[in-house]
Amino acid sequence: MRLSWPRENDKKRAITVKATQDVVVFPSRRRYGKVVFLNTFWQDLEEYCYSFEESPRSRTLESSPKLNLQPQRHINHMDLVYHFHNFAHVSLVTFGQRPSDIRDVLLSMALVHDEVSGIALFHALLAFSSLHRHGLNEQTIQLKGRALQSLSASVNDEILTPGKAAQHVAASMLLGAFEPIEGTSEWLLHVWGATYMIQATPLKDQPSNNDTSRLLQWVHYHETLSRFAMHHWRHQSLAPEGPSRSARRSQAAQKLSLTRHRPTHPAVNPTFAILNLLSEVCDTVLDSRDPRTSNTNYQDHLQDLKGRVGNVSIESASAEPTSDSMFAVHLYQIATQIYLARLSQSPWEPAEDLDALVDAAFAGPIQSCSCEHFFPLLILACEAHRDDQRLAIINLIERTQRDTRIRSIEGVRNTVRSIWAQQDLHKDGEILMDYLGIMTTAISSSSAVPSFA
Repeated sequence: MRLSWPRENDKKRAITVKATQDVVVFPSRRRYGKVVFLNTFWQDLEEYCYSFEESPRSRTLESSPKLNLQPQRHINHMDLVYHFHNFAHVSLVTFGQRPSDIRDVLLSMALVHDEVSGIALFHALLAFSSLHRHGLNEQTIQLKGRALQSLSASVNDEILTPGKAAQHVAASMLLGAFEPIEGTSEWLLHVWGATYMIQATPLKDQPSNNDTSRLLQWVHYHETLSRFAMHHWRHQSLAPEGPSRSARRSQAAQKLSLTRHRPTHPAVNPTFAILNLLSEVCDTVLDSRDPRTSNTNYQDHLQDLKGRVGNVSIESASAEPTSDSMFAVHLYQIATQIYLARLSQSPWEPAEDLDALVDAAFAGPIQSCSCEHFFPLLILACEAHRDDQRLAIINLIERTQRDTRIRSIEGVRNTVRSIWAQQDLHKDGEILMDYLGIMTTAISSSSAVPSFA
């Protein structure tokens, strides 16, 4: 059985494309002459079969990462501070603000470490800088450990004033930025911990025009994207005799019952508007097979939600909007529109015509840029059904991987490859394609919850 496309006399996938110099080796493809192949492996077949089973399969967690040799046993801490200021901060993922803005906020808080919360932030900053500079090594782990110890002590021993609480939140977010680089799911705990801290202290009432508000915006962005990941993540270690799929999803929702921090910024600010709408999508949309989807109130809410997503204004992204910030908001708007339409559609009804929206996205800068935001990339990759579109996504991923400013895109690349394999297997079968099921299977195929921020 041959499971690679294009195939001879296969009219469904008959388009072939020339491999350009911009394309380097993609994990799931081989090149024979000038034809690019996307291959389907036994893991994809296994996941395809399991996506229709009630009981999940057990997964083996990845082994612990190997430690690099310690480059300098007694490196000066200020060297790591300088490295963070000049280089490491560009790997911090932001939305609606520049990484340098967050850098300045973090440094101003970290260099005032006369309290336990400040010490936690200082060591978290050093750990992130060390990881960025030298990789995972003994010093990096020691600095991270000190940050965690100080965070715990600050909660137990200190009366958390707004300043101390802000330092605690900043330390949690830096540790959360540390974890996706290391390849674990602990980033979720750090982001949620920062969210809880905001809710439990006067931070949530801070004005919208100071350094703390920049920090809260950073938390809000990552918390929103964590909800997207967890909307599709299914932990696969339950025994077959465990609860049904619907019961497991209900349990996951209960575990994720966060009272989220929603910034009190003007609704006209599209940065916050689109994040709040994406969060609402994740909280609202039900599985299309759920009987509650036929409820009139639910259908009216969906239509209202689609209208609000489509009507987000982009021009006022900030007091001094830049082309980058407006483009990022526009990408998120397109991705959220597509995601909402696909997630809410019934497999038994004709799919909503999104060709114009998808074609406009593929005709834009996607052909030449790198990708700082992974959520729009993932959603557009799901719409890449033609070979030229898939090649554009592959090239975009490879350009992003070569961009040293951006953190690893490995998890997103593996998810995209898995989604394409599932889509192609559905095309060869008689089973209706289930957008929610395919997305969930692909995201859950990783041993760690991926971040799509």
